[in-house]
Amino acid sequence: MAERVAPTPPRPPPPGPRPTTTTPPIDPTDGRPSLPPPAPIKPNPLPRRPTETYVVQFPKEQIYRVPPPENAKLVEQYRNNHNNRHQRRPIVPCLKWTIGIALVLSILAAIVAIIYLLVVGPADPSFSVSRLVLRNPNPRAGSPWKPEYHFTMRVENPSLRMGYSYGAGGKAVLAHDGADIAVGKTKAFDQGYQNTTTFQLVLRRSRMVLPKQIQRSLKGSKDVIPMSLVIEFSVGKTIGGMVMGSKNMDVTCDIKASGLAKEARVVSQECQTKFT
Repeated sequence: MAERVAPTPPRPPPPGPRPTTTTPPIDPTDGRPSLPPPAPIKPNPLPRRPTETYVVQFPKEQIYRVPPPENAKLVEQYRNNHNNRHQRRPIVPCLKWTIGIALVLSILAAIVAIIYLLVVGPADPSFSVSRLVLRNPNPRAGSPWKPEYHFTMRVENPSLRMGYSYGAGGKAVLAHDGADIAVGKTKAFDQGYQNTTTFQLVLRRSRMVLPKQIQRSLKGSKDVIPMSLVIEFSVGKTIGGMVMGSKNMDVTCDIKASGLAKEARVVSQECQTKFT
């Protein structure tokens, strides 16, 4: 007969660590235990989005191992446009610099010209005949006519700060009715600004036969005789004693005089000055 075996009682669990009691720290001010600081609150982490997978399908006809020829044309066109753009860009800055420099130079030239006109005040000299005297008007019997025309010329310079230096050797011609009757040379002289001066001009007969109207006047006629006096000068402009260059000056005087036998009377005159 079989014996019944009593069941084995379960083993008690192993003893765990003994609970430790901690004494809270005592506040020295009032002798009461102080509470521990609260545990920091951890922020809830954001939920992660589930990763998604996309499947893109291309038709087999649109998949190329070699780029189509249209792409090569587009690339070539883009490359040419890019090169042309780089080649044209340097021209624009140079053009801007050129225009800017020209504008600055123009402004400076205008300022210098305005200062020159205001300070120097250049003006052309004006000429007039102050006196006309004839020498040897009546020749001896059988002698040719050799009259000398002695002109006293008056010159006025209205310039504010510009003077004139007249060179010697200029040509002077006295004409009547289109024919030259006397010629001569000018002498050198200087003239300051805002100054009026006079100079002598001697002309001698240039023709063997004088016009009849001139002969009658030399014999004592009181007829008014029209004459033209043309003088050519080489004139230098001076500022502050420095010669600023020379130019040719033509002076033309239309004269009407009477009584050439002695000191002639200048009835009317009109003189014009021109730089050439």
